[in-house]
Amino acid sequence: MQSAAIYQLKDRMLIHPWQRTTMGLSIASEPYVSLPLDADAKALGDSVLNALSLSGRTLPHPTSWKGLGTARLNAAGVKSERAFQLGARSLSAEREAQGFRIEPSRNGGTKGESKGFEPLPELGISLPLTSSADALGVAIRACFERCA
Repeated sequence: MQSAAIYQLKDRMLIHPWQRTTMGLSIASEPYVSLPLDADAKALGDSVLNALSLSGRTLPHPTSWKGLGTARLNAAGVKSERAFQLGARSLSAEREAQGFRIEPSRNGGTKGESKGFEPLPELGISLPLTSSADALGVAIRACFERCA
């Protein structure tokens, strides 16, 4: 399975592939692609398709987590996880044998029991593998509206 993250931040969208560590944890990886909020559906879909194609590798499990998020924060134009998550919307995109799956999430902030982005699979959108980049971009925009 290939997977990517898509974030709608206050001034841009950020897209990146996910990789798995040798211990099975998902970690964000480069390239981090930043798009303007008003990017057209095709550009958005193309960026997600590229991130999906670059995902799915197995990487050594980090011995230290310090600094692992720095490249992502820099690409987002922020200095902290708190600033990154403030007002952000997050989607996951997956390409599986049966098609694409786009799922919104709930932003629980950076503190407390509900912190982080919690997937909302019941609000996801499925598309066939034959979908165009434009159709994928349209589905992504629709899914952002379902984020809580």
